[in-house]
Amino acid sequence: MSKIEQVLTSIEVAQMVGKDHKYLMRDIRNYSTEMTGAEISPVEFWTESTYSDSKGQIRPCYSVTKKGCEFIAHKLTRKKGTVFTARYINRFHEM
Repeated sequence: MSKIEQVLTSIEVAQMVGKDHKYLMRDIRNYSTEMTGAEISPVEFWTESTYSDSKGQIRPCYSVTKKGCEFIAHKLTRKKGTVFTARYINRFHEM
C-alpha cells in the first residue's frame, strides 16, 4: 500500500506567508525551472494542480508537500520565515 502524501495548496501557503498567490505561483515556477536545470525533480516539493475560484472558474495552483513548505520557508527571511515555518508545521500536525 502506498503512502498518501499530505499537501497544502499554494493558495494556503500564500496566505500563510502573506504573499499574493500569483507571486508565489511565479516563484514556484522559477524554483522548478532552476531545479530542473540542476537535474532535481520538483515533484517531491510540489505538483501542478487546479482549484475552482469563487466564480466557478478553474484556476492553476500547486499542491505543496511538507518538503516544499520547508523549501519555501528557507527562501524567506527573518520574521516572515519564522512565522511561516511555525504555521506550516502546525498545519501539517493538524492533518
